[in-house]
Amino acid sequence: MKPIRILSVVFILFGLFGFRSEKYSLMVKREIPSDFYFVINDGRIDSYNSQLNSFSRKYLEEERVLKIALTEKEKEKIYSLIQKSNFLKMPMKFEPIGEIKIKDPSFTRVIVANVNGERKMVSYNDGWTNALNDKKAKSFLDLYTEIWNVLYEKQELREMKNRIFILNN
Repeated sequence: MKPIRILSVVFILFGLFGFRSEKYSLMVKREIPSDFYFVINDGRIDSYNSQLNSFSRKYLEEERVLKIALTEKEKEKIYSLIQKSNFLKMPMKFEPIGEIKIKDPSFTRVIVANVNGERKMVSYNDGWTNALNDKKAKSFLDLYTEIWNVLYEKQELREMKNRIFILNN
């Protein structure tokens, strides 16, 4: 009877304090650094800068700039995506080795992120690549797509997305 009592007290204490500290450590890891911001550019017409809260789209005769602030939830989601993708450990440029396929027109997709004082820029050119390079760049391309998905959910961008645009030469 006494060993059961001791064992149950140990489990209760472990449950109260052991799991609690793990939850706390998970919460700390998800906290967004105060200097966090990102810039994303599709290499064609659209770009977004979270530090300036500005979205820009290039038209033939002009460039339109909208002030679009992200919610805390949206910032947390993008920060989480950047962390999960190991963005800070990606190469600066995804370059193919060996035989390549060339596409014209081509666009260079770019993401810049500033996290805890470290500024990282990563780019991928879709007109100068091969299957192996695409495979290496998959986590970058997935991150790129997910960030734009979050941005295009904004009401201001949904309205703008439906407008006709012409590439700026």
